[in-house]
Amino acid sequence: MTIPATPSAPRGSGLSDAELAALKPHVINLRRGQLADGPAREGEYFSTAADVEAIFATHLPAFLAGRSGPVPLMVNAHGGLVTEAAGLRAPASRIPWWKENGVYPIYFVWETGLVTSLADALAGWLGGSRGPGDFKDRIVELAARFGQGERVWGEMKGYAEAASAGGGASVFADALGSFMNEHRGALTVHAVGHSAGSIFHSYFIPAAVKAGVDRFETVSFLAPAVRTDLFKEKLKDEVDQSIGRLSMFTMTDDRERADNCVRVYGKSLLYLVRAAFEPRIGDPILGLQDSVRSDPDLRDWFGEPDSPSSAQVVWSVADSGPFSSSDATSHGAFDDDPATMESVLRRIVDRKDVTPFPLPRAVEPLWPTQPRDVPAPTWPHSATRKALCVGINAYPDAADQLSGCVADAGAWATELEKAGFAVHLLADAQATRSEVLLRMLELVSTSAPGDTLVVQYAGHGTTAPDLDGDEAASGQGGNMEDEALCPVDFRAGELIIDDDLGLIWDQLPDGVALTLFFDSCHSGDGQRRILSQAELEQETTLRRLPRRVVLSEADREAFRARRGYTSARGSGRAADAASPGAPVDGQQKPHRELLFSACQPTELAYETAGHGDFTSKASPLLADAIGKLTNEQFLGRVVDGFGDRQHPKINGEKALFDRTFLAAEEGAAPAAPAGASSGGAASGGIPSVGAAAGGVPASGEAVHAAAAHNGGGAGTLTAVGKRAGDAEVAALEATLAAAAGAAEHRATRVARLLRAIADVIEE
Repeated sequence: MTIPATPSAPRGSGLSDAELAALKPHVINLRRGQLADGPAREGEYFSTAADVEAIFATHLPAFLAGRSGPVPLMVNAHGGLVTEAAGLRAPASRIPWWKENGVYPIYFVWETGLVTSLADALAGWLGGSRGPGDFKDRIVELAARFGQGERVWGEMKGYAEAASAGGGASVFADALGSFMNEHRGALTVHAVGHSAGSIFHSYFIPAAVKAGVDRFETVSFLAPAVRTDLFKEKLKDEVDQSIGRLSMFTMTDDRERADNCVRVYGKSLLYLVRAAFEPRIGDPILGLQDSVRSDPDLRDWFGEPDSPSSAQVVWSVADSGPFSSSDATSHGAFDDDPATMESVLRRIVDRKDVTPFPLPRAVEPLWPTQPRDVPAPTWPHSATRKALCVGINAYPDAADQLSGCVADAGAWATELEKAGFAVHLLADAQATRSEVLLRMLELVSTSAPGDTLVVQYAGHGTTAPDLDGDEAASGQGGNMEDEALCPVDFRAGELIIDDDLGLIWDQLPDGVALTLFFDSCHSGDGQRRILSQAELEQETTLRRLPRRVVLSEADREAFRARRGYTSARGSGRAADAASPGAPVDGQQKPHRELLFSACQPTELAYETAGHGDFTSKASPLLADAIGKLTNEQFLGRVVDGFGDRQHPKINGEKALFDRTFLAAEEGAAPAAPAGASSGGAASGGIPSVGAAAGGVPASGEAVHAAAAHNGGGAGTLTAVGKRAGDAEVAALEATLAAAAGAAEHRATRVARLLRAIADVIEE
């Protein structure tokens, strides 16, 4: 597969035409894993299939001429985030050194160039986030996860796999296999991979073996960023088979923690990969010392330096002799470090006497010196009352579209602004998963004691497969579904599940009050009554449309894939990943949130004339209630004259009922004793019936939660992938009425909205 040629871009490597031409026998440039199909190419350097052919027809035979015995051929893959310019400068300075030591080098240059956008995304969180150290690191991890980090890393891994699955690396592998078959005994083959280069080689080495390369005599990984499961699947069992010896040079855990990324994140790139880039939080990474030592399959498998083992690890900084030394003290330094590179070379040529590694004029930085663009804060730094309002009507699929959600968000925004809140509104296409989560994270991470925060959401809700088992751990039993909000891009698997929200609410500082208003149904059990346009004009109540969807199997598979769960990987959590919402030592966290639900667990929530009934009644009451009424008194005003078809209620610890509604918290509130709640909130996630709201308090501060439109009860389910019709709603209403006797059990589930939201994740 080739990519159509595009016009060339300005040169950035600083190499002359002659220097670039000298790279042709040794450097294979790939873009998105593919070769170019002609000379007109974006960037200053390109490689075609003809260039690969010329290596084996002309350049390699010329190097072999006059040399006795098998000659080492080294295939290098750098970390996939570096720019094309950096990827060209490194081999230009190192190719002569390899050749002086009798090795024919081949460098794959990825041309991803994604590090700059990633660095900008991370740097944008430096100015506004509170506090030093681990707190700031956690904010950066979440910003990277919810922003570009996971996407950027995923694209890069996709390029690595594509390169060896019909792309440019497979073209090279085929040519190498054919050459070795025709020139028996002429070559030994070796692989070196730095950082994400280990991911590249996890696909390339098996492809090369399949193409006829009998054996890789040595494989050397420098600070490898490959997941341990992929490494074990692709390479581990090949050691002593198609791989002679495998060596890993990487830092000790204390060195990883002393490293940094963009001077924003206070740990190494590998820590950031594990926490933010991989779909599953905490997936073990091969280059991290604690990942290796916590894995029974790897802990004893890797031998000490210079041991008889065919798999060895060198923990930098190490002075363990000529074959096993490293002075690298940062993730990006390994392929510039003389001690490391000379040890790698000695393992390849199997001798101590080698030409010293040329000292680089300057270490090639992994990250740009300065970010290009640091965005302005969404809320003024001086604001102490801040709100995020989200409303989605215009879902891309016509069958998903709603009519009153943007109006609901606007109504809440208007009332909150009157009350002195700085409000940011996301509507329709703006309300992607990434944007909603990033703005929630910004709201929390820039808050300080005494601030009052509000998050309001109106749109679809649903349930999604519980991939990490926290629903069972938190008492959901056979439900095994995570409750989820549906941002505008949810059909692509971009759901916002309770665990996502819990990751954010866990960062809430002491003394900050958080109130959530969620105008949606979350489980497929609750229905939302919505009027057609004609009926809206007449203010009638003839047609019902729910504010929820039931995911089709294709939607559920898209969600699983988005979260990194495939049939091959199963549904269990990574061994060293903390599970959001899971009880600690078998005990649930104390219930510290207060929930206002728009109806009882066995009722439906409705919308009339383009607004949710709860929104229509509750939002105009804010001005006279904030700082004046208690939470219980506010509920009383909402209930007064509400009508008989739904009955808003309050859930949570009794001690919170008398707290002042939407008032700043001056200090942390002590948790009520176990069993002191009234209609108490259970821990775990969004309630599995209807919509509710909850907040996660951090370190004991009081968090208030308000919710709209709680539906409930079991009943006739909607056809998969569609919304309920009138007959189904009527049948569901009847079933809910009959299920009123089960209300007590369901009430504990309704009160749990966004409660991973409420369970602190152990890091």
